[in-house]
Amino acid sequence: MKQKQTFLMILPLLADAVGIAVAVWLLPSLAAQFANLSTINVLILGGAFVVYCTAVYLIRKLEPMADAERISRLPAWLTGTRVMRPLAIFFALVLASLFLQQLGYWESIFVVDDRVLGAGESSSFFVYGPGAWIAASLFYVLVLSASVRVTIEEESGSYAALALLALLGVNGMVVLGTAVLQATTLFTGWLGAMGGLVLLGLLFAPPRVWFLVKRPSLLAALSYLALLLFCAWQLV
Repeated sequence: MKQKQTFLMILPLLADAVGIAVAVWLLPSLAAQFANLSTINVLILGGAFVVYCTAVYLIRKLEPMADAERISRLPAWLTGTRVMRPLAIFFALVLASLFLQQLGYWESIFVVDDRVLGAGESSSFFVYGPGAWIAASLFYVLVLSASVRVTIEEESGSYAALALLALLGVNGMVVLGTAVLQATTLFTGWLGAMGGLVLLGLLFAPPRVWFLVKRPSLLAALSYLALLLFCAWQLV
């Protein structure tokens, strides 16, 4: 039992170490891939979003460790809907913006002439297209802030495996999101790195907050911060 608890304590550290290793290995090629706008990039980002939502959902399904409420130093309001819902909406809007950026929408809106397009084409391009991506991205609001019934019990044999997969799924999206942001060349200098860290924190801290509420660990918090710091540094 003690060995299992030790292993569960190491899981987030292992996932964050893998995240940094993957970032070192793949960030340059991923950033180059997303620098060339294409529909394939949208499919990659969309597939990663599905995996990310599944990972966050799995984290929320995990059974908390014994005495988690007593040990945790995180305030209860941090996982309330008043905090998680706005963060989820912010994530959805940023993701939708990245989808549209990869589709070339932000460039084409200054070129497309609605006097040439018909009413249907104009509506599809200016309203329904962006609206569809925003609506799809807003699915994350349900994943992050809606009520979830805990079904993955700590005593089950799949608990550790599912927890690790969930943490790896979240960290994979952190790396991919960093690559997309890096391709935008919006971040320069120390101010860019600091702004990137704040942005990455707002986008990707909530899943780890949910995990820390269930399995409190200062080391897990610090290792995730190290991953976000490394990714923010890669943005400039």
